[in-house]
Amino acid sequence: MYNLISWYNQNRKRIWITILTAVGIFFIVWRLMYIWNDNRQTTIPQATQEDISNNLNSISLSSQKSAITGQNINISKEGINTIDNFVSYCNSRNLEQAYNLLAIECKEEMFQNINRFQEIYYKPIFANGKRTTKIENWYGDIYIVDYNEDALSTGVYSTESNIRDYITIVKDSDNNYKLNINKYIGRTELNKTAQTGNLQIKVLRKDAYMDYEKYTFEMKNESNREILIADIYDDENVSYLVDKNDLKYHAAATELSKEKLTIIGQQTKNLQIKYYNPFSSTKVINNLIFPKIYLNYASYQAYQNKNNYNNYGIINIDL
Repeated sequence: MYNLISWYNQNRKRIWITILTAVGIFFIVWRLMYIWNDNRQTTIPQATQEDISNNLNSISLSSQKSAITGQNINISKEGINTIDNFVSYCNSRNLEQAYNLLAIECKEEMFQNINRFQEIYYKPIFANGKRTTKIENWYGDIYIVDYNEDALSTGVYSTESNIRDYITIVKDSDNNYKLNINKYIGRTELNKTAQTGNLQIKVLRKDAYMDYEKYTFEMKNESNREILIADIYDDENVSYLVDKNDLKYHAAATELSKEKLTIIGQQTKNLQIKYYNPFSSTKVINNLIFPKIYLNYASYQAYQNKNNYNNYGIINIDL
C-alpha cells in the first residue's frame, strides 16, 4: 500500500494529465458525432423535399416540417404525387379521374356520386378557372391545402377567393394511395357495445373531420316500451365524449330530433350523431356517454310532475 501511494505521489501529474486528456478527447468525439448526426437529419429531408418538388406539376410543397410540431417528417412521395394528380385533374376539368382518387369512405360520407363531387367541391373551388396550390404538412398524413387564384390565367392577383382545405392521404385495400378531402380525416371502426335495461347501444364507427367527429350507432330496444335516447331540449344531457383530462365534448343537439332519438318497442335502428370535437394530435377520447335515457317514455309523459319520474338509464361506452 505504501509503495502504491509513493508511486502515485511521484507520478500524479502525469496520471492526471492522462485522465484529463482522455476525458477531453471523449467530449470532442461526442460533440463531432452530435454535429454530424444533426447535419445528417437536416440535410437528408431537404434533399428529399427538393426531389419531390421537382416532379410536381400543379402544387408546391412549402416545407418538410409539420406545422403542428415543427419537426422534420418523412413525406411520402407517392402520397404527395396523388394530391398533385388530383389538383391537375381538377385544373384540367377531368372530374372522373379526380373523383377516382377519392377514398371509398370519403365518397360514402360526402360524394356518393360524381355529380355531388362536382357541386359540393369542384365548382366552389375550380369553376372560375385553374388554381395554383400550396400544401404544407399539418400532422401525420394530413396536409393543409391552399387553393389560390392563378394570376397568370386571370390577369388579376387577388386573395379574396383563396380557399383552404385539409386533405388526408390514405391507402385503400389494394395499397393504392387515395385522398380524403373537404376536411374529412378518416374512418375508424369501433364496434363497442353497452347496455342499460332493455336498451343495447353499439357504436359502429367514427368518422373524423377537422372540426368535429361523427359517430354511427346501432340501437336495439329489446322491450315493448318506447325508449327516448335523450331530450334534445336538455342539450347538456343528450350525449357527450370524455377525454383523458375529463373534458366533455357535447353532441350537436340542434341537428337531432325527437323522432330520431325515439326507439319503439322491439325496434333496431341506426343513428348518426355529430360531436363538437375538433381534431387534435394529442387528444385522447376515453368514453362516449348517454347520461339520461328515458327507458319508458310513455310512463314519463303520463307524469304530471316530471320530476317524479326516475326510470332513467345511462350508457357509458369505453372507447
